[in-house]
Amino acid sequence: MGTEIIPVERQRQIVELVDERGVMRVNELSARFAVSVMTIRRDLMALEEQGFLSRSHGGAVSRRRFQSEPYFDQKGRRNRIEKVAIARAAAALVEAGETILVNSGSTTLELLRALPPIELRVVTSNAGVLTALEAPSIECIVVGGVYRRRSNSFVGGLALQTLSQVFGSRSFIGVDGLSVEAGLTTPHHQEAEISREMMRRTRGEVIVLADSSKIGGVAPFVTAALDEVHIVVTDSGIDEEYRSALVERGIRVIVADPNIKDH
Repeated sequence: MGTEIIPVERQRQIVELVDERGVMRVNELSARFAVSVMTIRRDLMALEEQGFLSRSHGGAVSRRRFQSEPYFDQKGRRNRIEKVAIARAAAALVEAGETILVNSGSTTLELLRALPPIELRVVTSNAGVLTALEAPSIECIVVGGVYRRRSNSFVGGLALQTLSQVFGSRSFIGVDGLSVEAGLTTPHHQEAEISREMMRRTRGEVIVLADSSKIGGVAPFVTAALDEVHIVVTDSGIDEEYRSALVERGIRVIVADPNIKDH
């Protein structure tokens, strides 16, 4: 986009892009509109003051996308190549004999599909597990409770009661938003409760699975602060400034390569 655009029109297009993609980086916007990084930062400051978006480390986050919860099948279609790559990288962390806790979400469903056929116990609120696990060596415990069609998962008191009887060696947590300032967030309070309890019942590493469109996002309900997270598995779309910010907080960041295929 080499042609000059008046600031008001550029800012309108910035809002459209941020709402469409969820997160946009300053460098991406600078290149797209052929203006300086400082010009884009001024645009984002003005748009934040007007309530159109939120600024984050190195970019801007939609205030619309993270406020409402999409249906599970819609989530599954978004960034699927990246989610499959993230799932493979996360599955490589699993060791034989473990009991792992896995919450709801389209990325964690891909993890369940990617698990190696080893001796393993999976405790999950993700209803998709009923068709995702095929290896006879993997024992599956579904937490039960109230079925939420929107998230294809189980929530509520019965699910929490089941989790209270379990300790996991690791937990794999999918999120709707991951922010340095706000931590892990989700659009629904019951989903936040389940994920929070899984993290609380984890004796080892808490591993967050988040494609880069979630990085910097803030949904209405807080699941946990970032200091409770050990590893974040994401894709190459993560902004380097944001990756560095996570590393500075002691979090290991694994960047999954979607070009690596199974052999």
